[in-house]
Amino acid sequence: MAEGHDYQPGHIDCFFFQYQTDCEEGQDCQFLHRESCKSSGYICPVWHAQNGCTNDACPKKHLNQEILKQYFLCDQENSDDYCTLSNCRMYHEKVSYFNGFCRSASEVPMLAEERRIEHGNFLLNNFPQTQISLKSASQFILTAVKFIQLAVRSRKLPGDRGRQYMKEILHTILFLCHINNPAFVPQEILEESMDSWNRKFPDVFEQYKTHLPTRPPYTILLEIVVGYKGSNNPEGILDCLSVLNSTMSVVHNTQQGSRCGNELCVTATVISCCFFRDLKSGTTTNNYFGASVSCFGKHQKEIMIDILCYHTWNEYISVAVCMALQGHSQAIMLRPVVHSIAYSRGNPTGKHQQHIPIPPCGKCLALFPDIIDQTNIGIDRQQRENAHKYWPYGNCAEVESFNRLLSAHGDIFREFAVPLRDRFTWESLKRKRKGRLVHNLKLLKFQLGNNLLFYRPSEPQNTA
Repeated sequence: MAEGHDYQPGHIDCFFFQYQTDCEEGQDCQFLHRESCKSSGYICPVWHAQNGCTNDACPKKHLNQEILKQYFLCDQENSDDYCTLSNCRMYHEKVSYFNGFCRSASEVPMLAEERRIEHGNFLLNNFPQTQISLKSASQFILTAVKFIQLAVRSRKLPGDRGRQYMKEILHTILFLCHINNPAFVPQEILEESMDSWNRKFPDVFEQYKTHLPTRPPYTILLEIVVGYKGSNNPEGILDCLSVLNSTMSVVHNTQQGSRCGNELCVTATVISCCFFRDLKSGTTTNNYFGASVSCFGKHQKEIMIDILCYHTWNEYISVAVCMALQGHSQAIMLRPVVHSIAYSRGNPTGKHQQHIPIPPCGKCLALFPDIIDQTNIGIDRQQRENAHKYWPYGNCAEVESFNRLLSAHGDIFREFAVPLRDRFTWESLKRKRKGRLVHNLKLLKFQLGNNLLFYRPSEPQNTA
């Protein structure tokens, strides 16, 4: 970056308007609010060289690292510390790891030539971590495909459905790698098998940059495993997942440095199982399983949760999560009695990774306070509320398992705890999620058209 520039606020893009959903100052903000450059990651060379640019519709940012540090740096980082506020809106130069929460450093716009050099240097200087990220994506694809082939050979999965699962998993992994920072291209992940995959599933490679996935990759794999083992065989399902987890795990040598902030996390850390028992009839539903949202990075996780809320989940579950994200934790009430149990992926023991029963976290207790926890673990309510308190609403495996339960048995839903009227309507809640989704996708340079497009392995394209 050039040194000694005298930039005036009236010639500087607002960090909050460019990188957050909005700016709280609104029209009173002293900085520029320009839509024309929101999706750009590059600095305007004219503005950089001349301390200003006269083009109000300039497609590149009037902002650089020098300005970000001068006007927008978080006070906690100014004091040689790192920020521990999960929802802090300020500019951050440090990656923060605390209480199970990770926040990546804020994005910094660059001149085009600097961006090219920076990407090359990152790959060179972080070679071990980069290889771990790439290998984790490759291992997941390879492990999932082998299991799908096993299920098809065993006649527990139709061949056409198996092919659709392969396409969906491949598309979702390529999408997550594309919005990673730095982005990875398919050739880096698939290597010599790239051409074979491209010939087999050309629509995946045509659409991973333009079409959104509908769910995380591990959720897809879990659905396949449940179909293979049977929903009423939870021990068999967990054992199968443990073997798959061990197969797709990538060893990380801690002597090579701390965990890379860009490492892909495509294996879910928690699995949930739930069922409904009707007190009047005494009947019990099948078990329904869910996995925690499996992707790494604050913006990437927000993107996946917003996709699930906006497009994928049952309306009741979507409303519950959307309302919680706006400060109303309990939005829906269920008929008694819904039973639930969650399992955390433990450390490897013997040949595979075991799953350990865990109580629901504070977010789950807030969303679904009337469920019955099946773990019978002696942990008081305060400890449960503190568990994973930095995870966002919608991240937990229980949400996905309840979504499957309510999708199959809609009569379990009793009523909305908060009436959907005035500013809380289903459409207004969806618009809120779509707004954040579009903002984060632009931030990560995803190609957006006039409509959100969702990838369908059995269809050429789908619009929203």
